[in-house]
Amino acid sequence: MTHDLFVGVTSWNSELFLPLCLQALQKTTQGINTHICVLDNVSQDGSVSIARKQGVDVVVRSCTQPEALNMLIRRSKATYTLLIHADVIMLNNSWFQLCRSKMGDGIVLVSPEDIGCGPLTRPFGAGKPESSFMLFETKALKSARRIVWRSKKRIPIPRKEFDFSGGHVTHHIPHLLQARGLSWFAMGVHASNREETSFYVPSEPAKVWSPELGHLRYGLGNFYTIDGVITHYHNWYDRVITAKTEGAATRTASKAGSKEFPGDFINQYSSRFLADYQGGNVDLPRDLYSNRKPQAL
Repeated sequence: MTHDLFVGVTSWNSELFLPLCLQALQKTTQGINTHICVLDNVSQDGSVSIARKQGVDVVVRSCTQPEALNMLIRRSKATYTLLIHADVIMLNNSWFQLCRSKMGDGIVLVSPEDIGCGPLTRPFGAGKPESSFMLFETKALKSARRIVWRSKKRIPIPRKEFDFSGGHVTHHIPHLLQARGLSWFAMGVHASNREETSFYVPSEPAKVWSPELGHLRYGLGNFYTIDGVITHYHNWYDRVITAKTEGAATRTASKAGSKEFPGDFINQYSSRFLADYQGGNVDLPRDLYSNRKPQAL
């Protein structure tokens, strides 16, 4: 292993959040031998240029999310491998130490429980890792790969791949690890603080909506904790939503792809978080110990 930590960031038209994601990573990993790599899915905005100016490794490749994650795994030569989305912002300089403290004795993965999206709208994600943040012990991750035959110029070639083909990329991982006598640690998931006045009300009936969403300062965005310490934030959407991109950009809200949150709502709460973060005034959750159960919208 040549590094302590490898960070692989998947990106597609992520210029809104990517520079802040990379800056926060570089700031919070000072003193840690870290290699950061952005795998960009042929963005049409300035994402690639932003990543290169930030001085990180950049790979541009048209691929699916499972393919991107496996490409990043193959590039990792570090003791630990972190796979994240471009709209993840590290908020604590000790996040790596906190995550690492939960590993060992067969625990080889630290990840949030996949129940996020504002007021916890993914009950099907209870007990499952979330794809936006996965910190693996690299040797265990690579040893859990399987041989898959891929064609290159019509010639079948064997390749080792981790199985990210299950529901929401990650939902079969606990069973995969359990089969090898391994397990994972679930980070706490927290919605942003509730405000008395709603900042957003749909102008017309939305396919997916709860009045509570308009009262949450950062809408669908979530914070994550270990031992009561906030480690990072995930916005859930890393680009400006337009009429052209709204359907494709919001389909992650539903397994079937039929549920969509209003694009203007996503833009407004994203802007709120970005303004607070860049102003050094992020409104961190005040209640980290609620027993709220995930509810589907």
